[in-house]
Amino acid sequence: MKRKNTKIINPDSLLSKYRENKLIHLSEGDTLKAINSLIEISTLHSTTGNYPQSYDGYWEALIYSKSISDSTHMAKIYRKLGTLYSIFRREEKAIRHYELSLKVARDFIKEQKKRHKSINDTYYIMASHHREQGNYGLAEKYLDSCRIMYNKLSNNNYAFLDAEQGYIYNHLAKYDDALNLLLPHENYFKSTYPEYLVMFYSFLGDIYFGKSDYYNGELYYIKALELSNKYQSHSNYVPKIYQKLGDLYFKINKKELAYKNLQLSKDLSEQLFGLRSTNNSDILEIKDAFRIENEKQKKLIENAKLNRLEQQQKTMFFRNVALTVSILSLILVSGIIVWYLHKRRKSEKQDFLTRQKLSTEKNAEILALKNRELTSSTLQLIQKDELILDIKNTLSHLSNRNEKEIKQILTKIKINKNLGWKEFNARFTSVNKVFYKTLSEKFPELTRRDHRLCALIKLTFSSKEISSLMGISAESVNTSRYRLRKKMGLKKDDNLVEIIAEL
Repeated sequence: MKRKNTKIINPDSLLSKYRENKLIHLSEGDTLKAINSLIEISTLHSTTGNYPQSYDGYWEALIYSKSISDSTHMAKIYRKLGTLYSIFRREEKAIRHYELSLKVARDFIKEQKKRHKSINDTYYIMASHHREQGNYGLAEKYLDSCRIMYNKLSNNNYAFLDAEQGYIYNHLAKYDDALNLLLPHENYFKSTYPEYLVMFYSFLGDIYFGKSDYYNGELYYIKALELSNKYQSHSNYVPKIYQKLGDLYFKINKKELAYKNLQLSKDLSEQLFGLRSTNNSDILEIKDAFRIENEKQKKLIENAKLNRLEQQQKTMFFRNVALTVSILSLILVSGIIVWYLHKRRKSEKQDFLTRQKLSTEKNAEILALKNRELTSSTLQLIQKDELILDIKNTLSHLSNRNEKEIKQILTKIKINKNLGWKEFNARFTSVNKVFYKTLSEKFPELTRRDHRLCALIKLTFSSKEISSLMGISAESVNTSRYRLRKKMGLKKDDNLVEIIAEL
């Protein structure tokens, strides 16, 4: 196996480098290299505990992979996303993404060696996942599947598989069997994957702790922590190691050290996985902003209702006092008059609401009709442009006998798309008077080009039609849609067309 570079590089420097590479590759149109850079960025975020950024990066890479039908990277990204869900104990989503990784590898990766490697990598991760969940029998089944795939790949180095099997033996309290499997591979990991020793030493510490060999248990836990800090790797394991080290110190009656390490474990767990985590603040800010806005709107509505009720109560009070003082002798008549007035006011209110509803429905129908007319005329404009282009292309291929006359005709055939857009925009604005204003107020970061795309989406144009109107490719339209969603702060499950249609 190829030896990995063990030189320690600052994670921030690496991130900056990968981000710069991503932008360069995208500008050069090399989507495959851009995907690799995104995966490197997301993996680095994951190893340093910045899980929201890692999640966003993997999804962006997945979108690019799907756009170029890159099955190899799709399978890898699904596997990485499954691991993120596993870290946060999202069992069902983790398994679903592992299964997606296997399905993509089996059904779409044509090259046999790449297909076998992708399936093997997913089996290995699934074995690790089930071992973490305590499903040791299932974990061993996936390890057996890995060994079968290793034979197909002609790989006779079973260090990682033996390590996983050793971890399972540890959980089953087969400590000597675990040590016999793990210790022979220590030098291999030191020379090839030293950052993996964070996990390796952590489990060695568990084994010695289980054997009541507290000296070696403490030694390996401390080694694991030192390597995690050195390589900025396996951050999600660090709280567990501090907790186990605290338990060990408690066992040997070093209560002060036990408390210190248990507190470190709690603080790091809160930092990595807690709701107050700084790394999760970008997600929480969106949720908080939504909640605050909802509460504000709810409070305004409640205050308005309260004011109306108070006003109605005051009106009724003074009216009743006036009626009682002025016509005491006609209580029965007064009661009838009050009842009649109340009924009439209710009836008038109902009539007003009915008229208002009919007016709203009528306005909506008129707006829909005008938008349909606008869509129809725009489609006709597209067809006209396409027809003119067809005529122009046909003339371009005619015989050179009438070259002068043909050139004169071609000179006259010029499609002014800017003029066509100005005409469309003027008609769209006249029909949807407050659309752009509402769009700018809700999403101030959107550009004029974004507004143009939103207008076409509102009229339910297809990507092909939008590309024709905007003078860009269909792939660029999909990219523009993706960037628009990011600017609008939409989540994955949000429907862009429905949101724009409601504006």
